Amino acid sequence: MVSKSLLFGLAFGIAHTAVAQSCQTPPSLALNLGPCRLLSPDKSDVNSWGITVEVQGTELCVMPSTTVNSTFLTENSICNDDQLDMSSVGNINMTTKQCRSRRGGFVDRTTVASANVDDVKAANPGWSAFNNLTAAATVTLQFLDDKVTDVIGWITEGQKSTTSHLGLASQSTFLSRLKAAGLITTLSWGLNSGSQSFQFPRPGSLVIGAYDKGSLAGPFFDYSVASKPLEGRFCPLQVVVTGLVITSRNNTKELVNKANKWDACIEPYDNLFRMPGNALDQFREFLHQNTKLTGDTVLPATYKDTLLNLEPGIVYPKDAGDLNATMRFTINYNQTVEIPFYELQRPLRGLDVNGSVITDQDYNELQIYDSPAEGDAPVLGKVFLSQLYLYVNYEQMTFHLASQKAEATTPLLESPDCASTPSRMAPETIGLIVVGSVLGLLIIVLIVAAARRWVTKRRGKPEPSDKVLKPGTPPRTPDVPARSLRTVPSLAETSKVSHHADENTLTRGTETISAYEGDHIDPLDSSHVNLPATTGKFMPSV
Repeated sequence: MVSKSLLFGLAFGIAHTAVAQSCQTPPSLALNLGPCRLLSPDKSDVNSWGITVEVQGTELCVMPSTTVNSTFLTENSICNDDQLDMSSVGNINMTTKQCRSRRGGFVDRTTVASANVDDVKAANPGWSAFNNLTAAATVTLQFLDDKVTDVIGWITEGQKSTTSHLGLASQSTFLSRLKAAGLITTLSWGLNSGSQSFQFPRPGSLVIGAYDKGSLAGPFFDYSVASKPLEGRFCPLQVVVTGLVITSRNNTKELVNKANKWDACIEPYDNLFRMPGNALDQFREFLHQNTKLTGDTVLPATYKDTLLNLEPGIVYPKDAGDLNATMRFTINYNQTVEIPFYELQRPLRGLDVNGSVITDQDYNELQIYDSPAEGDAPVLGKVFLSQLYLYVNYEQMTFHLASQKAEATTPLLESPDCASTPSRMAPETIGLIVVGSVLGLLIIVLIVAAARRWVTKRRGKPEPSDKVLKPGTPPRTPDVPARSLRTVPSLAETSKVSHHADENTLTRGTETISAYEGDHIDPLDSSHVNLPATTGKFMPSV
């Protein structure tokens, strides 16, 4: 008979290899997200936020966006004189240098081949809500050592967007091109949005084709990708807000409960919260009750001579006092997300006439748009995502939210297979499965041996010798080749400048996200940013 040690080694090897291979890191891209500073020999410097990409020898700052399936890039006419007029926002005119930083740079579109604009229009039904689309091109997008060719739309006009859009919606052409080129194997991506907080800023990362388990501080909560727009807004990442409570010192106000729940859009391109008109009015009332503010909040035209506010929140005089409020969201009845005061409030920040980032300490700004959401559709932007890790898998048409580690780390890439239900089991559960597999194989072998013995007796043949065979060396557990991961450079290294949904979705329990404490750092000072490797232990979800 086959020795028990051989059987055990073989069974364990099979089980171990199956688990290891399912979580083996696939081809993927890990990109830095944070301060994006670009020098130009013949133009003004760019001071922005996002991911640095090179297009035809020109660097741009791009922002992940689920509003569009195609990537949309800014081109040189976006900062022509007629586009410096921001009368739609207020009596404001940008300088050319402010425009370059606001747009994250731009490309001279005459240097690249044009493409069929109608194809891009058809692939992006939501773009018309932003701007007209008049031109498209075939370009090569270079990210660190990886590049891919894609058809993009040009942003030539309009004030409803800031930097370029890296299209990551459910029919993303960028993801499809990467998969076709073998740079990724699944249409998926994970986002650590970092933070643009004034007190505790930190960089983030975008992982394409996998996710960063080093950014997880808790289990994933699972949601379905939406197939329909939300109040006319193209939005694949939709959730139901079933609770929202604002707390300032000992005063609280409930804006949302189960009786007046919101269908909301998660959009990583946006920075601030967008509230329906009624909720925005209630928030303003709460602001007046918990500060010394007696008049109206301040409009952008009031401080236009000092700075250009890229996304105007609720601004009020500093001498009225700090609101010091937190916001506690309940998502789909179970997941709890708390936005700390330092994410919700900061000094007024914007661009001076030279396009450099400055603050005006005479004003406080709350990270909530000062006008209602279009169509009254609430939007949860990067301030909301500052407390969460977002993983999207279009192969399964699901997305997942987990509490986020506040510490900046080098991404620890994990296979999308490990974010699905079986591979997100606790280690002890996986161990039980392995043991169960081994025992199952042993039982099968014993049954076969007993059957053979019974057949031998029936035939009247002598029993095989009971002599114990000398056990051979158990087969070596197959080595699973680990993919050599490239260490992601710091933001300073990647820049060329050193200064520079539904209610029936599944849930996984209830969690509360704690606040992060740290020292004050200038959010756009890249000298402090270095993404060290982490030794933190991954906390798998249930």
